[in-house]
Amino acid sequence: MTHTQTGWLLFLAAFGMILGLLAPEIGALADWAAVTAPSFVAKLLGHLAAVIGAFVGGRLIPTTHESSHG
Repeated sequence: MTHTQTGWLLFLAAFGMILGLLAPEIGALADWAAVTAPSFVAKLLGHLAAVIGAFVGGRLIPTTHESSHG
């Protein structure tokens, strides 16, 4: 698998993760106007931070013997 293919696969995984985290939050809304409420925006940012953290954290872990080449 090329780096481009791996990048797209990771992006799709991150996108799926954020959708999965937001689904119950959206389901609990009384109406779509509540999407702009500070509590919903705060939950959205919290979920987004978790997904970004997992994505970046996964990219920081060496997958080959990178650390022994320097």
